[in-house]
Amino acid sequence: MNQALEIIRLLGLPKAIRVKKRFDQALPHVRGYAVCSCLWALLETGALDRLLESDGLAIESLTGSGLQRHVLESILSYLDGVGLVRVEGGRVNVMPKLRRLMDEPRGFFELTYAYAPVFNRLRDLLSGQAKYPRDVQRLGKYVGRGSGQLCRTLPYPVMADMMKRHGAKLVLDLGCGDLAFLFFACEAMPALRAIGIDADGPTAAYAKEVLASSPCRERIEVRQADMFDLTAMARERPDVDAITAVDTYHEYLIEGEQKIVGLLAQLRRQFPRAILYVGEFCKQPHDKLRRRPTAFLEHHLYHDLTNQVIVDAAAWQRMFAAAGLTILEEKVFDMVGHGYFALR
Repeated sequence: MNQALEIIRLLGLPKAIRVKKRFDQALPHVRGYAVCSCLWALLETGALDRLLESDGLAIESLTGSGLQRHVLESILSYLDGVGLVRVEGGRVNVMPKLRRLMDEPRGFFELTYAYAPVFNRLRDLLSGQAKYPRDVQRLGKYVGRGSGQLCRTLPYPVMADMMKRHGAKLVLDLGCGDLAFLFFACEAMPALRAIGIDADGPTAAYAKEVLASSPCRERIEVRQADMFDLTAMARERPDVDAITAVDTYHEYLIEGEQKIVGLLAQLRRQFPRAILYVGEFCKQPHDKLRRRPTAFLEHHLYHDLTNQVIVDAAAWQRMFAAAGLTILEEKVFDMVGHGYFALR
């Protein structure tokens, strides 16, 4: 109390109240950055998952994997202070709050981490000293992991439900990543078979590694292939009756809508038996986000900074029509900025 009175005497009551209020308002912004940075470091080194899989670990067991004890203890002490872990007697336990954050929202943390290199170079991007993607790139591994985890909450269930009701038997998944969608779809449809393709060699190789230990390995095939050049695939697999793309097409819109229109028209010609299933971001009006700043405010920022174009549902409908496709089914969830379409 004496300390508070001394501060009031020095600053005056109105200024003392104003200063405290403004620091309290600033704290969540600073704390969010600090918490994320600490969690990302634990995530990347594997320490976070070791903690989540345990009922409590000795700090020494974590440093035994090469982590620096002083830095680790600093991180854990801070996370203890914000109620995410509890450090006592040389042991660390994960608190329920952190377990909840690492459940469904985990994908949001991982997807944001994928853009950490972009934010680290934001000053250079702003001043023109760096360009994306020439000088800075996303962390592709965490783009896939974060997106896959987030998509399990709504996009994958909606897409799998559409496919099931339309009787899909052999699906070709464009931009398969780590196979998160195909695993979900195969779990939902026990008779489904699938081919996943990805143009990126390391991603396709990683997908094959993941597949090797999956119970779905007899039903899924992985190939490195370019979705814009599937002539050989069409000749080899005319029985493909479903083509899926979850949050894939928008990455090419920087080259103009005609790039996607041409691809969709080509897929329609090459795979005439197939229904095309599209799950895509639908841009939220900025005035709506200003009134209710959901996580899509960050989502739009990430994409804008990395030259990924997000368009509204009407633009997707226009591209589908230009490609000669008919919308068999459409579900647009404005509240989450995502749309789903079955096309023929």
